[in-house]
Amino acid sequence: MSIFGYNSPFGRFMMRLVDVLLLSLLTLVCSLPIVTVGAAFSALYYVLLKMVRDTDNGIIRTYFKGFRDNFKRGTILWIIMAIVIAVFYMDFYLITNVAMDYSDLVRILLLIIGAFVLMVGIYIFPMQAQFENTVIGTLKKSFLVCIMNLPRSISLLLIMGCPIVILLLFPETVYFLPFLSIAAIPYLQTEILVRVFDKYIPEDTAEHTPGVRTQLIRKDPVEETSGDVK
Repeated sequence: MSIFGYNSPFGRFMMRLVDVLLLSLLTLVCSLPIVTVGAAFSALYYVLLKMVRDTDNGIIRTYFKGFRDNFKRGTILWIIMAIVIAVFYMDFYLITNVAMDYSDLVRILLLIIGAFVLMVGIYIFPMQAQFENTVIGTLKKSFLVCIMNLPRSISLLLIMGCPIVILLLFPETVYFLPFLSIAAIPYLQTEILVRVFDKYIPEDTAEHTPGVRTQLIRKDPVEETSGDVK
């Protein structure tokens, strides 16, 4: 088999790279109105969950189907996340610019809380893309799934930090890495996310078909945490 053949490892890598570049472009364009960021990234994960499971059927068509199906809830989720981001930004701004006792300790606590909130946030748009749920249900189950899969959640957070490390080591990548990372980082995260989500998808129903949104969860995170939680 030729190294440059269509089905060679190099050929498959190049095809996947083209897909990632196309997804980065679609997500960037659909995020430009800002308010549509949530729908754009929900659609991105909608495609990636299918892509990683090898069930995608056309990148562009699948992306815009995911964008349309997730527009309302994805937008609401993004507004909530934007408010949280703004609150954390104001907290750090005040700590940096206003003299106060124990500012270093407060800053460390905020960093720890912020890292945890970011881990939960990593799950929100993939959960919206994979499962049929209410906005509150998606937020609640993102929190619970994050806690119940903490080692993998930490791995997802570390993957998100990779572009920063690369930029520090190779500053010249600033010209293309941010654009590539729009879809490349979610793609790497999705390789982990499918292993997490598959635990909550029934094995004996049609909903187990890769990439299919479902209301059914094989092990409901709400029920597994405590008998008192409803």
